[in-house]
Formats: sequence, C-alpha cells, structure tokens
Amino acid sequence: MLLSPVTDLTLGGESWETRAASDLYFTRAQATGLIQAYLGGANPSAPEASPLFGDLAGLPPLRVHVGGDEVLLDDSRRYIARAVAAGVDAQLHVWQGMQHVFQNGVGSLAASVESLDAIGAFLAERLRG
Repeated sequence: MLLSPVTDLTLGGESWETRAASDLYFTRAQATGLIQAYLGGANPSAPEASPLFGDLAGLPPLRVHVGGDEVLLDDSRRYIARAVAAGVDAQLHVWQGMQHVFQNGVGSLAASVESLDAIGAFLAERLRG
C-alpha cells in the first residue's frame, strides 16, 4: 500500500510541470534540495534510490492512492505501469482534486474516509490468515 509515493528521484515525471500550480506541498526546487541532501551525490536513477527504475517482478500486490493535483502523480502512474508490465497485481487510484496525502483530512474530506476505507479493505483481504 503506497500513498503518494516518491518513486523517481530524477524528478522525471511530467506532473512536476503539469501539477506545479495546483500542488500546495511541493515545489521542484524544494524537492531538488531534499533529494540532494538525501542522496549525498549518489545517482538518483539507481534503483536503490528510485524504485521506478528497479526490477519490479515478484513484488506483492500493490495499491497506490495519489491525489490528482499533486506533482507526484506521474511517479505513481509510471510505477504502477511498470509493475503491471512486470506481472504484479498493481492498481492505481487517483483521487481527483486531491492534494498530497489527502488522507490526513479525515473529518473534513469525504475522499479521505473513502481512501482509508479502501486501504483497510485491501489490507484486511491480504492479511487474512
């Protein structure tokens, strides 16, 4: 279960441009600084840094929930597309009009409750022994 995952530390997704005006949480400059501090000179396209570029075959079932208005949207889209191509049971859930980790809006956003309910159902199904 992934919520608005960062899967590409090269910042190669189109949504870094197409969602820049609507994303209230991240800017490219802010992300670039965080990535440089995190990587300390390591290659951002190495699979150890950016899961998008790794071998996704054999992963367990994945569900990704991401807001439709965030710069990380394409990280999610591309990751799920690669996972499906690798034979993984993977699904993307894009919540239109939502920002990064909108699930923290429980009590004020219906989408938060719906997303968390879907996450709970997915986990309950997978963890049932």
